[in-house]
Amino acid sequence: MNQTPNLVQRHINAFNVRDVDALLADFAPSAVWITGDYTVPEGQLRDFFTSAMESLTPQLTLRRAINGGDVVAIEMTEQWTHDATAKSADLIAVFDLDDGKISRARIYREGTADP
Repeated sequence: MNQTPNLVQRHINAFNVRDVDALLADFAPSAVWITGDYTVPEGQLRDFFTSAMESLTPQLTLRRAINGGDVVAIEMTEQWTHDATAKSADLIAVFDLDDGKISRARIYREGTADP
C-alpha cells in the first residue's frame, strides 16, 4: 500500500503545529534539506527546524501532490504574519523517498521567506 499521501499530510500537520519530533519522524537520518541556495548540513535538521519555528509561525496549505513513487512533488501555500502584516508565498517541495522516508527535500519558493 502506498503511504505517500499519509506522509505528505503528516509532514504538513507536524509543520503547522510546530512539532519538530513528528516532522523529523519521516526523514531518513542522513536526509538533505535544500531551500534556495542553502543546504542544511547533515545531522542539523532538528536545529534548523527548531530555529525556524521559533522565529516564524508559518502555516502550510496543501494545494496538490504529485506522487511519482520514489519522488513526490507538493504544491503548497505558506502563510505567516510579520509585524502585523499577513504574508503569503507559493512553494513547491520535491521529496526523494527511500524506504518510505524523506532522504532529500528541495524547496522552491516564490519570493522570499525573509520577514
